[in-house]
Amino acid sequence: MSDIITNSQEETINLAKEYITTLKGNVLGLIGDLGTGKTVFTQGLAKELGVKEIVNSPTFVLMKVYDTNHKVIKKLVHVDAYRLTNAQELIDIGLTEYLNKKDTLVVIEWADKVKDFLPKETIMINFKEGNNINQRIINI
Repeated sequence: MSDIITNSQEETINLAKEYITTLKGNVLGLIGDLGTGKTVFTQGLAKELGVKEIVNSPTFVLMKVYDTNHKVIKKLVHVDAYRLTNAQELIDIGLTEYLNKKDTLVVIEWADKVKDFLPKETIMINFKEGNNINQRIINI
């Protein structure tokens, strides 16, 4: 685990684009306060995977599924657990259908709220504000 400092949204997006090339799992849990870069990181992943749609936080719909143009990862599943009260709600929206599929990347914002539900292989990534308004400290 190491801290990586980004100084703009563009740097956070580029970090995510680089990260996708070294990905060792299919579930990413993103943890951090509001505005710390979780959605921006997901947008970078989506961009590198060739997602055509605009990717924004699925706060109210809880889960969005995107098709990709990647040779290995065919779907990006973006989940926002911020409004969830328990992990059963993840089951209710159909998330289990996507977990552990080799051709699917599942990204869960606010993963700390549902961590007991997530597969043990989930890669947790922590986001924190840095020393200035645009700086982020990302621990992968």
